[in-house]
Amino acid sequence: MAACIVSIRISNVFSYHPVFAAYGAVVGALIIARYVFFALYNPPLLAPDVYQPEVAAIIPAKNESMGIYATARSLAEQDYPSEKLTVVLVNDGSTDDTGYWMDRAATDFGFKVIHLAENKGKRIAIAEGMKVHDAEVTALIDSDVQLDRDALREILRGFYSPRIAAICGHTDVQNADVNWLTKMQAQQYFIAFRTFRALEGHFRSVICCSGAFSVYRTSVLRGIMKQWLSQTFLGVKRTFGDDRGLTNLVLREGLETIYVPLARASTIVPETLSRYMAQQVRWRRSFIIEAIIGVRHMWRRPLGAAMAFYALLLVTSMAPFIVGYFLVIGPLTGHVNPVGYLIGLCLIVMLHQTFYWAFQLPPAKKVGFLALMPMLPMWIVASLLMLPWAMLTLGTRGWGTR
Repeated sequence: MAACIVSIRISNVFSYHPVFAAYGAVVGALIIARYVFFALYNPPLLAPDVYQPEVAAIIPAKNESMGIYATARSLAEQDYPSEKLTVVLVNDGSTDDTGYWMDRAATDFGFKVIHLAENKGKRIAIAEGMKVHDAEVTALIDSDVQLDRDALREILRGFYSPRIAAICGHTDVQNADVNWLTKMQAQQYFIAFRTFRALEGHFRSVICCSGAFSVYRTSVLRGIMKQWLSQTFLGVKRTFGDDRGLTNLVLREGLETIYVPLARASTIVPETLSRYMAQQVRWRRSFIIEAIIGVRHMWRRPLGAAMAFYALLLVTSMAPFIVGYFLVIGPLTGHVNPVGYLIGLCLIVMLHQTFYWAFQLPPAKKVGFLALMPMLPMWIVASLLMLPWAMLTLGTRGWGTR
């Protein structure tokens, strides 16, 4: 996908069909725009500690074992007035010792704990947490995430306008140094947050306030909660894509969403290929569903945000056909030499790789300079197999874990 415009220029054997040319132009524009807005993005954040509302952090968990305790401890160590912070841990029917570690966190840190007798799904777990607090701001945090000490203070600086209803923090990877797969994901996360969300945030239209670490005005959250809980797709009740679904509802209300790079957290990413692929398929299902829903209202967003949204939807939808033609059908029929396309893909990956190393030191020391290169075959597999499979299984239900 990302390399089409480059590969078309460097290969003299490609068919210059208008569809391919248009696709390449859109992809090239998206890549350039993301890096341009990375450089331009500078939201007018409030001065530190100007806004210190009561905050409730809800952390739903299923089978996280002692990992939930580490997440809870990072909340207990926040550089934020303890009397203004409520933490609610929700045990969504775990079958391991997650409940024990939650109860220990309640004892050690004074947090609230809710134990659900059976697994209800992440959305229900969050809704249960909403019932036990009346804070002005609600933070939604994944159960495998640890926040930097000043994360809450930094993310609250983003409420510089009453129109801003949700703010996405920045998430890095905790276990980057485990193997080649986690090294690759460390760079994917950084690039996705610092370029994708910077572009969207510039227009106050972040399309996915990450479930890892985001905050919402509680009044807005309560206003859309009933609809969020009852969402269905193809007649099946939604049990995944909670963060995209929530953000989409906020945007549909005409409210604004931004990204605060200095509000930092870190998460555990999949360490095996099977778990990684399952996660990616799940994320693609969520993207497809929310994109279909978003088509009906994203045109009302600022022009830059609308153009980026529809362009991303276009290139994502076309990716299986483009990759299939240049790497499968074209070579088999003798119409295309795939080498040029693959070279173009490599150049794009190297561009992202260089960006990561230029702006993410010293964490970049955890990974080798070429650690992002596995993204090349992974993206090809995603386009040819995972994306079509996601489209065919949109009705699948599941909590979704690592």
